[in-house]
Amino acid sequence: MDEEKKKYAYRVGVVVLILLVTFTIGEFFIGMVAPAWGGVLLIIATLKAFFVVRDYMHLGRLFQPEGEVNS
Repeated sequence: MDEEKKKYAYRVGVVVLILLVTFTIGEFFIGMVAPAWGGVLLIIATLKAFFVVRDYMHLGRLFQPEGEVNS
């Protein structure tokens, strides 16, 4: 069962990485073509920050009991 958790976490990490790359490329082209669209760029940056905090910083582990951190 532990192996399945690792595979799932790896898949989620790869999907989030692809999303972040796609958002970054989109931000670049929006900034090049329509720099006045600051609101759209801010929304994209907020989404990227959300995914980084949720999936790469593992903040949920801070609130788990100590014995359950590695499980």
